[in-house]
Amino acid sequence: MGKNKDIEVLTNLMSKSLRHKIGSIVNENEIYSMKYEKDAEVLMKEAEKILNKWNWSSTDKTIIKNKLTKKLKKELEDKDFIDDRKFGIMDKEIEKALKNFKL
Repeated sequence: MGKNKDIEVLTNLMSKSLRHKIGSIVNENEIYSMKYEKDAEVLMKEAEKILNKWNWSSTDKTIIKNKLTKKLKKELEDKDFIDDRKFGIMDKEIEKALKNFKL
């Protein structure tokens, strides 16, 4: 796979992972909360495998952040069952994930 394709796959995995993580945070009393939290961890580990395949330039990092933000915002908008507090913590969770991956 090329770098651009890997960026797409990486941002897809990260946005799904963060959606699950945010869902588990804002809907903590729902029965699926713990499952979402575990799913988020599994998805982030898959994203990390792709992350480790490349040396990312500063341009790549900017592209990843922009694509991730756009995808996650759309996913959260589509999931109306997730409490609206989701948008208040979205940017913070993106920053934490990118920092964790050194992006």
